[in-house]
Amino acid sequence: MKPLPKEKLYWICQLGGWLVFIGIELSTYVQLDGFKSPLIINALVNFVLGITITHLYRLFLIKSNWLNLPLFQLIPRGIIAVIAMSSLLTAINIPLDRYTYPIFKDLEFSVFFFFGYFFNLSKFVLLWTLTYHLFQYWEKSLKAENEKYQAVAASKESAYLNLKNQLNPHFLFNSLNSIRTLVDLEPKLAKSAINQLSSLLRSSLDSGKSKTITLEKELETVNYYLAIEKIRFDQRLTWEMDVASDAKHCLIPPMMLQTIVENAVKHGISQLKDGGLIQIHAAVDHKKLIITITNSGYYQPKPNHDGIGINNTLERLKILYDDQASFSINNNGEQSVVTTLTIPI
Repeated sequence: MKPLPKEKLYWICQLGGWLVFIGIELSTYVQLDGFKSPLIINALVNFVLGITITHLYRLFLIKSNWLNLPLFQLIPRGIIAVIAMSSLLTAINIPLDRYTYPIFKDLEFSVFFFFGYFFNLSKFVLLWTLTYHLFQYWEKSLKAENEKYQAVAASKESAYLNLKNQLNPHFLFNSLNSIRTLVDLEPKLAKSAINQLSSLLRSSLDSGKSKTITLEKELETVNYYLAIEKIRFDQRLTWEMDVASDAKHCLIPPMMLQTIVENAVKHGISQLKDGGLIQIHAAVDHKKLIITITNSGYYQPKPNHDGIGINNTLERLKILYDDQASFSINNNGEQSVVTTLTIPI
């Protein structure tokens, strides 16, 4: 259901509010001396008068830019406006009541008589003024809050794009380095690696258009990457994948798993004379996607020097999921490293 337009809502409240006002006034007069036909004229005049005066005040507020004033400047102006509108209503209502309601014809006019009218009418004018200004203040607060969230969202979007753009050059540089070593020694293998890299780049470009992609799609990119590295490492690199069927359609940030696997190859497998094994396990547990990457090697973290891949992963997770996602790298003894990525689904 769409919210009512602001102007339409204003007029519904304006008409409804002043109908309630004349209803209260009519019931008071009827209780005093019964229903008299001139009271209809009295009610109609007050209905039109109340709407006209308060609407003119609203137009003045907008034109004079009072609505943007700080409270300490707006409050005294509002009090003066209430006094002025109440005084005008009082000045018109006293002769109007004398004309339309017989019981008031013989009452002697006095200062107390005037202030009795004034305070009675000022209650309604004050209520209208407070309601209108509080609504405007609430609307301004909502607008400011929305602008704040939009600015934060835009900032996060920009930061995320910058982080994602860091990955492609980083990963391409490493892949080209891998292929370069094959060009002179194994031209056929180098050609095959270039074909694999082409497929990898195509997959990367397709996935880069979205904030998240399916795990199944990300695993395709990982396979392309590992196929390139397999050409370089040959029997020194093997990998296994154990992915639950319900995990394949879960969404993850593009190139995130590929970055973790690349890190495992660069800092784990490549450092071992006999190479090693990379195992990728993914499953869904309690509405969270849990991905575990185990690789041969030993993790030796350097303070404040985790590298682009790890820092990038941590920052992207923070932007997309706040504190709902987690990332950790730990040694499992002295021969393997376990990287765990947990993402809400």
